[in-house]
Amino acid sequence: MSFDARFFYDDYPRIEEAFGELVDRSLDPRGPSMLLQVVRELDLPPDSVALDVGCGEGAHSFRLATHFGFEVLGVDPVQRHLDLAREARRDEPEEIASRVSFGRGSAERLPVADSSADLVWCRDVLVHVADLDAAYAEMARVLRPGGRAVVYQFVATPLMSDAEAAWLFPVMGVVPSSMSPEATDSAVAGAGLVVDADLELGSEWGEHAEEESGQGGRALLRVARLQRDPERYRAAFGDAAYDVMLGDSLWHVHRMLGKLSGRILVLSRP
Repeated sequence: MSFDARFFYDDYPRIEEAFGELVDRSLDPRGPSMLLQVVRELDLPPDSVALDVGCGEGAHSFRLATHFGFEVLGVDPVQRHLDLAREARRDEPEEIASRVSFGRGSAERLPVADSSADLVWCRDVLVHVADLDAAYAEMARVLRPGGRAVVYQFVATPLMSDAEAAWLFPVMGVVPSSMSPEATDSAVAGAGLVVDADLELGSEWGEHAEEESGQGGRALLRVARLQRDPERYRAAFGDAAYDVMLGDSLWHVHRMLGKLSGRILVLSRP
């Protein structure tokens, strides 16, 4: 709408406080724990074989074993992640540690046999993968008939400008084409996987993080400081570290602003 001086200076001030009070009420956003609930609703039996694709330091692998009694293989291409995950396994109770192992691999090349997994879990990974067709084809290959996949990834929305993406995506190791919902949909269909659920989260996880821990506000404050006095931080930690800190902080801010949106896909192999 165009600027309306009468509304701006007369009508709006009369409702501003009430409007603010309404907006300040939580919309009860769901947080990351909802992914575990998604898995729970699949009703897979204990001892099901699960692959944690892009397992990082193993946190989700341990959760899958703890909550559901799965036999979990965490797969990651970064050796440091695997080393830290194996170190963390030493601190887990034996009943959990014995159910979790880690191996080198990638979304496009999983180190397991055909039709050997009941569940593929893939969170915060596929935006870094250039060949989504290969990644989803691998999921289809390793899943048993009737096996399921739970995939969480970000997509870019129309609110993200080309200029913002051009700086942010290279810094964060993001493949621009893999931020496209259409590219994901095409890869899923090409792999012959069935979409059982498609959940668009918008800013929910960002709102949840802000309400629980103030993460969004802290990220915004970091962006302000980093941009106001960049040389202070470049001198202390170097240009590369500065860019990563700014990129990570902007990522959280863009999520809150709706420029990035979380998406959960629940898939099955026929």
